[in-house]
Amino acid sequence: MKKILERGIATSNANGLNRRQFLRLTALAGGGLLVACGGGSGSSDTDTNRDNDTPATSPPTATDTYQIGEFLRIDTDNSVTVLVGAAEIGQGALTALPMLVAEELDADWSRVSSALSPVAANFNNPYFAGLLQFTVASSVVRGYFDGQRAVGATVRQMLVNAAARRWQVSASTLRTESGYVIDDANGRHASYGELAAAAAAEPVPTTPTLKDPSQYRIIGSSRQRLDVVPKTNGSFLYGMDIDIPDMLTAVMLRPPRFGGQPLSVDRQGALAVPGVVDVISVPGGVAVLAEDYWAATKGRQALQVSWNEVLAGRTDSKAQRNVDGLKLNLPGVPIRNDGSVLLANALAREVISQDYYFPYQAHAAMEPLNVVIDYRGDSCDIWTGTQSPTLDKTFAAAILGLLPDQIQFHVMPAGGGFGRRGNPLADFVRDAAVLAKVVQQPLKLIWSREDDMKGGFYRPAAMVRVSAGVDATGDVISWSHRAVTQDVTASLYVEEVLDLLQDVELPPLQDLTDLETGMPYDIDNVLMDFHLTVKPNMPALWMRSVNKYTDVFAQETLIDVVARRSGADPYQFRRNMLNDSPRHRAVLDAAAQAAQWGNPPPGRFQGIAVMGHWGSFVAQVVEASVDDQRNLLIHKVVSAVDCGTAINPDLVIAQVESAVVFALSSVLFGEIELVDGIVQQNNFDDYPVLRMYQTPSFETVLVNRGGRPGGVGELGVPCVGPALCNAIFAATGEAITELPLKNLDFNIA
Repeated sequence: MKKILERGIATSNANGLNRRQFLRLTALAGGGLLVACGGGSGSSDTDTNRDNDTPATSPPTATDTYQIGEFLRIDTDNSVTVLVGAAEIGQGALTALPMLVAEELDADWSRVSSALSPVAANFNNPYFAGLLQFTVASSVVRGYFDGQRAVGATVRQMLVNAAARRWQVSASTLRTESGYVIDDANGRHASYGELAAAAAAEPVPTTPTLKDPSQYRIIGSSRQRLDVVPKTNGSFLYGMDIDIPDMLTAVMLRPPRFGGQPLSVDRQGALAVPGVVDVISVPGGVAVLAEDYWAATKGRQALQVSWNEVLAGRTDSKAQRNVDGLKLNLPGVPIRNDGSVLLANALAREVISQDYYFPYQAHAAMEPLNVVIDYRGDSCDIWTGTQSPTLDKTFAAAILGLLPDQIQFHVMPAGGGFGRRGNPLADFVRDAAVLAKVVQQPLKLIWSREDDMKGGFYRPAAMVRVSAGVDATGDVISWSHRAVTQDVTASLYVEEVLDLLQDVELPPLQDLTDLETGMPYDIDNVLMDFHLTVKPNMPALWMRSVNKYTDVFAQETLIDVVARRSGADPYQFRRNMLNDSPRHRAVLDAAAQAAQWGNPPPGRFQGIAVMGHWGSFVAQVVEASVDDQRNLLIHKVVSAVDCGTAINPDLVIAQVESAVVFALSSVLFGEIELVDGIVQQNNFDDYPVLRMYQTPSFETVLVNRGGRPGGVGELGVPCVGPALCNAIFAATGEAITELPLKNLDFNIA
C-alpha cells in the first residue's frame, strides 16, 4: 500500500495534474469562469454542474458529463469558489486546500470561498494513487498539495494570456496580484472576473510554472478559517441537519453481541407506539422507522427480539489480555531486523524489558453517525458526513442495484470523525441503503452515541513488549519491540492467512501496516515483530494516530526507564541518540527549550517524548504534579512541530492542540471493556472525555523547515501519553505500563 501511495504522489509531483486529469474551462452565462478537472470514471453532482449549459469553449460530451466536475469558479464580481474533495471533519480542509489554489492563482483571499465537492474521480485523493476520495492517514494536504497548486497556476496563466490578448502585449510583461492582472508599463489592470470569460477560450498550459516558496503570500500565513462564520452563527449544515419532506427516522436495535442475528421479532409493542410506521429486520439488527426520532426510540424500547448468537463474538477483555500476554512470549511476524539483537543482548550488561497493555477504545465523535437517503427506484440521493465517500457510494449502489452515476452523494461536514467515518465497510451507509430499498421513502438513519459505543468499531486492544539491551557505559546497544493486536491495514498478514498462503508472495509488511517501525534512535541492533490477529466478530478500525498510540507509548516510556536507570537526564539521553535523525532532534530541542526543561515550578515534574511520522515530526513536554493521594494535575503541554511547510500555521497549531485534548481523553479515561462479548460502556457518562477544568494550558512551537508539507491531523496524539507518564514516573518513580490511568487509581484533578 505504501508503494502505491508513493506512486500516486510521485505521479502528481511530476506532472502537477496527473495524466488522467485535465482542465476544461467554461465561460459562464454573463461572464465568469468555471474550471473543471476531469478524468477517470465516476459521477459529478448535478447541482454543481448546472452552469454547464452555458456556452463552452469545447462543449462536453455525454460521457464528459460523468467525468468532469466543477473544481473552481471565478465569477464576474472577482469572487473565487473552490470545491474541496477531502472531508471536513473539523481539521480545516475547507480552508487549507483553497489556500493552495489561491496562492498559485494569486487570488484575493478575501474573495475566496469553498464548498465540499461531489463524489467523483476528479476529486480523488492523489495520496491514494487517485483511486478514491479518502480522508485518513493525515493525507489531505500531503495528497492534494501539488494538484491544487497546479490548477491555480494553470488558471492564472490563462487569465494573464487573456489580458495579453486584450491589450496586445506580451504575457511576459504582465503580473498578477490579489485577483488582478496588471500591466505596469501602461498603467492598466483588469480583474480576474473581467477576464474570466475570455480566459476560457485560451489554450490550457501543459506545464504551468509554480511559485518559488519565497514568493508565497498565502501559504504559510495564518488565515481565518473560511467556515468560521457559519460555524459560529449556527448556519453551518452538518449531516444531522438535513431534513427533506416525508422523511422517516430510523434507529436500529442491534444484538448484544457482535455477529448476532434476529431470531424472532415481536413487532406489536413497537407498532403500538404513536408515530412508528414500520419495523424491519435487516442483517445485523432490527430497524424501527417512525415519523420522528422520539417515536423511533420509544418504538425500539418496546421491541421484543430474541437473538441467534450461535456465531456471535464472545470477546472478553480480561481473557483476551491473558491470551495476548502469552503471545508476547512467542516470535511474531518480523517487520524490521537490523543487526543481531540476540548477539547484542548476550553482550549487554543488562536487558531491561517491560510489557504494556492498551484496551479497546471508542472514537466517540461529538456528532452521532447519521445518513439521509432518498431512494426513488431508478436514482438516489444520499447525505452524510463521511471520510470515505467513494467506498460508501459504491456499497450503496451495489445494495440498491444502481450504477454509481445514478446516485448523487452529498458529502456533509462532520462533527468529528477520528477515523470512525472512514470505514472501508461503509457500515452506516450500508444500513441506510438496505432500509431505503425496502421502504422506498426518504429516511434518516441515526446511530445514537450509545448505539455506536456499544455496537460500533474500535481502536483495537494491544499488548506490547519492549526490551533494551544496555552496555557497561549505559548505552543502548539493542532494541526489540513485539506487539499483539488487530491491525486493520495489515490483515493480509494475519498468521492464520499466512499459514494458508505459504506460496503466495505478498508485499513487504512495512508497505501495508500502520504499525510503528520508525524507531529513530541510533541503535545498531533492532528487532520488531508482531502478532496480527483477526476477530471477525470484534470490529476494529483505525483511530486517530492508529498504532502509533500504543507503539510510541511503549517506546518512549521505556526510554525513560533506561535513561533514569543510567542516571541520565531523559531529554539529553534521547538527544545523544538522535545524531542520525536531525529532524527528531530539532523538535526535541525546541520542545525542551520552550518548556524550560529541567526547571519546572516547585512540585511539578516534566516528561518528554518524540516521534516522526506522516512526513512530520513532533516532541512534547508534559508538566504535571501528583500528590500522596494520587491526585493528578496536568499543568501544561508544550509541543514542537516540524511539518515541513505549514500551509496555515494557525490550523496546524489548532490540530496539534486538539490532538492533545483527544490524547489526554484516551490516556486518562479511554476504555471499552467487553465481558463475554458485551460492551460495558454507553456514553460520555461512563466513557468520559477531558472536561474544560481538566484541560491544561498549551504552547505549540512550529519549527519552520519548509519543503513539502507533512501531515498534522494525527501528529499531536502519540507523544502525549508517554510524556505524561514519564512526568508521573519522575514524580513518583512509578513506571506506567498500562492505560487508561483511571484504572490505576489516579484522581484526575
